[in-house]
Amino acid sequence: MQRSRHRKALKELPPSLYDYWKSSARNEYHGIPTDAVFFARSVIGLLDFFECAAKGREPCALPSKAADSVWHAWLRLSPLKLETFCRKHFGRVVPHVEGAAMGGKLDDALAVCLVRARKAEGIKAEGPRLPALFLLDKKVKMPFGYGYGVLRGQPGYSQLDAAGRFDPVLACPPQLAAAGLLGAGLITAAQYAEFEQRARQQANSSGSSCGSGCGSSLDCSSSSSCDSGGSSCGSGCGGGGD
Repeated sequence: MQRSRHRKALKELPPSLYDYWKSSARNEYHGIPTDAVFFARSVIGLLDFFECAAKGREPCALPSKAADSVWHAWLRLSPLKLETFCRKHFGRVVPHVEGAAMGGKLDDALAVCLVRARKAEGIKAEGPRLPALFLLDKKVKMPFGYGYGVLRGQPGYSQLDAAGRFDPVLACPPQLAAAGLLGAGLITAAQYAEFEQRARQQANSSGSSCGSGCGSSLDCSSSSSCDSGGSSCGSGCGGGGD
């Protein structure tokens, strides 16, 4: 927590938040670990998300159930103090929006979060590296959390099991691929061209014969259980758009 870029904000967390989260989260998230390390990493993830969501007015989806568990607890404990905290440290209130209220646009909102989280960490916005927020649930082994990975240059997700184990068979929404980010205006044509160039160089160095589109291929294995309405399985809540 002392190494986090949010260390100033972390010093102003409600003193009772950990104990309240510890006693209440297990009622909402079956099997969730309630140790201090899990909490600390989840809080940092939540602040990462607040930072992303506060960057603009577009809907921004939270890719971590671990972070969301802290958000839910904080909302129950002291919603007005949470609003004050967000205004002070992130410049605006980040409203909590359930996925069902985001109009089937969760994958688009995840793409917004992905680009902003990459930029916050100094990662190329067009990828394919994943920022810490997207790897949080897998790192802390969040039961039934969101497990993110990269397949053929494209980010995707699967649901972690009851023990927080990762299933490498991913659902890869096109919104998270470089081409999808370009189409949504989240990266520039120059950034996309750079991504394609790196993909070609990587393909050539590995002896692949798949041509220029290899690095951004949408040929991504999927065992998604998402519903037919396009609702994402990689996020349950979001913020922004207030």
